[in-house]
Amino acid sequence: MAEAERPKLLVVDDNESNLDILLGLLADYDVIVALDGHSALDLLRQETPDVILLDIVMPGIDGYEVCTRLKAHPRWRDIPILFITAKTDEASLVRAFDVGGSDYVTKPFRARELLARVRIQVEYHRAMEQLRRMAVTDELTGAHNRRAFFELAGRLFEDAQARAEPLAALMLDLDHFKQINDGYGHAVGDAALRQFAAMVQALLPATHLFGRLGGEEFALLAPGADAQTATELAEQLRAAVAELALAAAPSHLRMTVSIGVATLCEGAADLDALLRQADARLFEAKRDGRNQVRRTARLSTRASAERSGGGCAGELRP
Repeated sequence: MAEAERPKLLVVDDNESNLDILLGLLADYDVIVALDGHSALDLLRQETPDVILLDIVMPGIDGYEVCTRLKAHPRWRDIPILFITAKTDEASLVRAFDVGGSDYVTKPFRARELLARVRIQVEYHRAMEQLRRMAVTDELTGAHNRRAFFELAGRLFEDAQARAEPLAALMLDLDHFKQINDGYGHAVGDAALRQFAAMVQALLPATHLFGRLGGEEFALLAPGADAQTATELAEQLRAAVAELALAAAPSHLRMTVSIGVATLCEGAADLDALLRQADARLFEAKRDGRNQVRRTARLSTRASAERSGGGCAGELRP
């Protein structure tokens, strides 16, 4: 198994002898260890394993309670939990499944059985992750697809409103893209879209949301970005696209992009309103010659704060 592909396991057990045995048996995996339930929950805030091997009887909170908490948390609920236990009575095993366990293996461990059960859970988890990615990803570009973008963007909008924090929306449209498809073929056009999307995603912080809405039109949501920051980001993206050498096209062929920018500080009542404001700026950029950025209307800091609940400090002054 290549190092980069090694699945990650979290083993939770307070018995050091058991841990030594498990670490020996699971040498082909990337294994992290917790000695009790509380430590496991703390570790999961930094790590995302493929499978959790969880002892039932532990000090503090037992394995049943740990599993119950994990299944109640949206970030952790889909991680398979393989109980490791000396309990073999029917009631204990049924309870393990009732609280959300995927499988169990009994102590003392039988090496081939343990490895088989771990492998099955790893393969299941990775297959489900792949299906989830396919459900939310645009097949051509790897950006979020339209449905996933709007679902995630809605949450970001609500969070920004609730916390009175800045939020910017950018609408991006590749200029005269039909000419690339018509002049050089759809294969070149598709390659150009993939290259554009990869470049944009490489330049964005992990907190930003980028999606393909259709054709050559894309949208971007930037949490924490005021008008100045969002405009600087848009200019960075515009300049990068203009300099992008298209790998699958003749050397002279270049793309440009027009971008419209709007911020929550303009008083958008919902996500659709915010995106419409950005789209209107995109239309202005197209109308005025393309390959340019049109930014949010300039509001005073005081007016911005009043309209957004105080989260818009730092907006551009007129």
